Amino acid sequence: MKHFYLTLILACSAAVTLPAYAAMGGMQGMDNMGNAKNMSAASGQTAMAQTFMAHGKINSINPDAGTVNITHGPIKALAWPGMTMSFPVQNKAMLNALKAGEIVNFDLAKDTTGRYVITRIAPAGQ
Repeated sequence: MKHFYLTLILACSAAVTLPAYAAMGGMQGMDNMGNAKNMSAASGQTAMAQTFMAHGKINSINPDAGTVNITHGPIKALAWPGMTMSFPVQNKAMLNALKAGEIVNFDLAKDTTGRYVITRIAPAGQ
C-alpha cells in the first residue's frame, strides 16, 4: 500500500512540474533579466520584454501627453513597414532634448498594457 501512495505522489508531482519546466524551455538568457535595457526603475514599471531598435525622423513632440510622432523606416523584427506613428515615451524627461525634424535612433518595447513604448531615444549620431 505504501508503494501505491508513493507512486501516486510522484505521478502527481510530475503532472504539476513538467508543464512548468517545459514552458521554461524558451527562456534562455534569463540570467541577464536585471540589465538596464529590461528594467525601468525610474518610471516604477516592471521589466519590459524584448526591445526593438528603429530609426526615424521626429515630426512633432507632445510633452504634455508624453508622446513623440516619428516617421520611421521598416522595423524588420516586428514585421512593420516604414510608417508615421505617435509613440508614448517611457519617461517624459526623454522629450526635453528632442526637437522636430531631428533624425533619431530609438528602442521600443511592449509595456504591460501591450502597447509599444519608446524606452530610449537619441539623435542618430549618438
